[in-house]
Amino acid sequence: MAEKCLAEDQKNAEKSVKTVVLLDEIGFDLSPILHKTWSPIGETPVISEPVFRRHHSGLGMIFMSPKRTKFHFYFTIHPGAVLTEHLVFWLRELHRKVRKQVILVRDDLPGHRAAEAFFLAHHPTWFQFEHLPPYSPELNPTESPWSHIKTGDLANFVPSNSTQLVTKTLAAAKKINDDPELIKSFFKHEKLKI
Repeated sequence: MAEKCLAEDQKNAEKSVKTVVLLDEIGFDLSPILHKTWSPIGETPVISEPVFRRHHSGLGMIFMSPKRTKFHFYFTIHPGAVLTEHLVFWLRELHRKVRKQVILVRDDLPGHRAAEAFFLAHHPTWFQFEHLPPYSPELNPTESPWSHIKTGDLANFVPSNSTQLVTKTLAAAKKINDDPELIKSFFKHEKLKI
C-alpha cells in the first residue's frame, strides 16, 4: 500500500513539473560590433559602417523541458522595438506549441509587464509569470546567447542593409539552437538556479 502511495506521489510530482521559458530582448543595428581581430603588422583593420542606422530588436526564449534534460533557443527579430502586440503574438504561439501551463521568467520591461497583464486578464491559466529583479542581467541565461551572437558571428560584420543583418542574425541564432549542450552551458554562467 505504501509503495502504491509513493508511486502515485511521484507520478503527481512529475505532472506538476512544468516547462520553463526564459524570455529576453536585445537590440541590433547596422553599425558593426567591433571586436578584436588579427591583421598583418602595421596594417590597421578598417571597417566602414553605413550612414543609416536601422534598429532591430531580437526576442529570444530559452525552453527548458520539465525534466530539465532538453533545451531549445527560439529567436525572432523585428524592425524597431518589440511591442506588446509582438510579445502577445509570440506567447500565444508558445502556448499553442506547449499546450500546458508554462513558467515564464521575464525581466521588468514595460512591454513584458503589459503582456503579462493581457494574459492574466484573458488567459490566466496559460502562464505562471516569474519576475527577475530589476537590473539583474546576471540572473538571466538568455543574456548569454546575445553575447555569443554579438561577439561571434556578428563581430566586425558590416551589413549593407537590414536584410543582411536579419539573415546573419537568424543564422547565428539557429547555430545556437542546433547545439543543446551550448544552450545548457549558458546556465552555468548565470547565477539563476532553476
